[in-house]
Amino acid sequence: MSNEPKRVAAYTFDFRPGMYNYVTVEGVGECRANFARLVADMEQAKIDIVATTKAEFLFIDTSPMWIEKFIAIAQHHHISVVDITANREYHFSRPLDEADFRALGPSIS
Repeated sequence: MSNEPKRVAAYTFDFRPGMYNYVTVEGVGECRANFARLVADMEQAKIDIVATTKAEFLFIDTSPMWIEKFIAIAQHHHISVVDITANREYHFSRPLDEADFRALGPSIS
């Protein structure tokens, strides 16, 4: 086990009405710019843990393909997601954690 400190990124979400910056990537869809930056930092292995007030906030204004990319990168780089309110840590290498995380998102029917 490594004694190196973990690199934590906090994901925040602003609920106030207003104009926000969005990113659209062909084939992936649209999300808020801060989510796209988070995913880019994850992809560059700059993060070990994503901490958020509620894990379900990661799904707000985020296309399903961005969430898929988020999960795939988290799996590849062994990045966990910490839901501070629920006191829950998601490790996507565990199928139950991945399923529980996915259940937080909108139902797609």
